[in-house]
Amino acid sequence: MVLRSLSQLNLRNLRTPKIDLGAGVVALVGRNASGKSNVMDAAYLGCTGELPAGTIAQTVRIGESEGFVAAEVEHSDGTSRIEVGLAPGRKQLKLDGQSVRVVDIARVTTAVLMTPEDADLVHGSPSKRRGYLDALLSKLSPRYAALLREYQRVLEQRNALLREGAGAAGLEVWTERFLALGVEIDGLRLRALRRLAELAAATYAQVAGDGKSLEVELQQNRDRCDLGDALALARGEEQARGVTPVGPHRDDLSLNLDGHSVQAYGSRGEARTVALALRVAEYRLLEEKHDEPPVLLVDDFTAELDAGRREFLLELASRTPQALVSGTEPPPFADLQLIIRDGVVALA
Repeated sequence: MVLRSLSQLNLRNLRTPKIDLGAGVVALVGRNASGKSNVMDAAYLGCTGELPAGTIAQTVRIGESEGFVAAEVEHSDGTSRIEVGLAPGRKQLKLDGQSVRVVDIARVTTAVLMTPEDADLVHGSPSKRRGYLDALLSKLSPRYAALLREYQRVLEQRNALLREGAGAAGLEVWTERFLALGVEIDGLRLRALRRLAELAAATYAQVAGDGKSLEVELQQNRDRCDLGDALALARGEEQARGVTPVGPHRDDLSLNLDGHSVQAYGSRGEARTVALALRVAEYRLLEEKHDEPPVLLVDDFTAELDAGRREFLLELASRTPQALVSGTEPPPFADLQLIIRDGVVALA
């Protein structure tokens, strides 16, 4: 896949209405706070329809109420135009002029964004790791995306009934649906994690060179019993708190090096390498799904990476049909180099 052009209006500090891009390695060079990350976020939003981080209010320029991003993406079936309109509390998506959802865009085009903040996947909260897993599986499986949407709706309704009391009308019906959805989500997660873990472990071994083995597993908060039994055991807690304390919405990714938790004991460097391995696994899985590599977005390639890890990342970029690589200095090679100053992008 190749992002041919990126258009924007009112996206943070960006001032250039349209950026024309090409295949190969595209370098985006500028000082800190010049807008490099904003270009990367806009590219990710244009390729996927998803906000990479933050809210709509944080994405639209301060003082403006609406924003817009459009991307022309070339892929094996032709070229698609993705348009994203941003307004308070609302995101409108179009694919080739037709209103769509994120899952429809994921069938056609996609991208992987790597940033220095990826280390938070390891040392951050369980919700970050769940978010990573759910976002990836939603791109891989429209079925998973639909299940997850319904699960969240059912969970909200069930929690509302729990707050009314144990005898609330309809609680049993919503509980049955919750269990059915939860079991299916668990099954899809476990199946995808087998391949994800394999790819991440291979990447870690190649990049780290420390002889340690990376293990990625689904950590469920239910002591190895099935979801129905776990829910029955937690009945007292959920009635007291008015929330559902067990289920896929409370699970986590367990990340271990030689059997020791990276979350608890890993160094910053190990966390950064594990996060890189997870992103590369994401890239490989999406490549397998689409039968072609996704657009690769590498924000600040020099940040928190030693020479060996940086070399691996740049080698990956050189082998993909297109990689946008940003930094305060250019990479050793680039097919196109752009300079950004105060949100203005121009040819070097």
